[in-house]
Amino acid sequence: MMANQTFSTIVDFLYDLGLRLIPLVLMGLLTLASFWFLKKNTQEDPILPPRVKLHEPDYIFTNAKLTVLNIDGTTKYRLLGKEFKHYEDNAAIDIQQPRLRLFNPKTPPSTIAANTGHVTGDLDIVELFQNADVSRPAELSPKGFIINPHLHLQSNYLKIFVNEDRIITHLPIRIERGNSVMTASKGATYDNVDQAVSMFGNVQGSIEASDTSKKLAP
Repeated sequence: MMANQTFSTIVDFLYDLGLRLIPLVLMGLLTLASFWFLKKNTQEDPILPPRVKLHEPDYIFTNAKLTVLNIDGTTKYRLLGKEFKHYEDNAAIDIQQPRLRLFNPKTPPSTIAANTGHVTGDLDIVELFQNADVSRPAELSPKGFIINPHLHLQSNYLKIFVNEDRIITHLPIRIERGNSVMTASKGATYDNVDQAVSMFGNVQGSIEASDTSKKLAP
């Protein structure tokens, strides 16, 4: 008799426990079914390859000015232009009617102009096309005597390495330094740091004797 009551009690407990667990089991099954249905009917976004940057302008500025600084915060050069086109693939810039001002603490600032220009993405090389003209005033002593004569370069193409303070061209060029005038049919390399020039092709001109006793006329 006692065993029957114990068995009946266990059966009642399990039955009651089953009734309590059924909602939880049903809820779990419903959750799993919902997750399965959502997973099956949700399309994953396709993995797209990175967009290829094109060589086309992403920014265009008119009557703009670009100032590039040295590490110490001083001005390396300042570039003005009627129109700037910045390209997204290589960060290069094309300029219409560029006006470039180079600042070197060892020499007077140089002013450069041309019809069109191009600046590399790292801003260290400037190319000038058509009627490129470089002008640098004479360097004077405190008493007004000429230390370094004025410089004037003309060509239809100039490539300026700003960090090296060097200019090259493969096209005909005319260089005027003080009263000295030289022309070359196949270009030249001018090093402003060493004040040295190499000219190529048919080279002609006249070179004035060095005279540091001259004083700049008022």
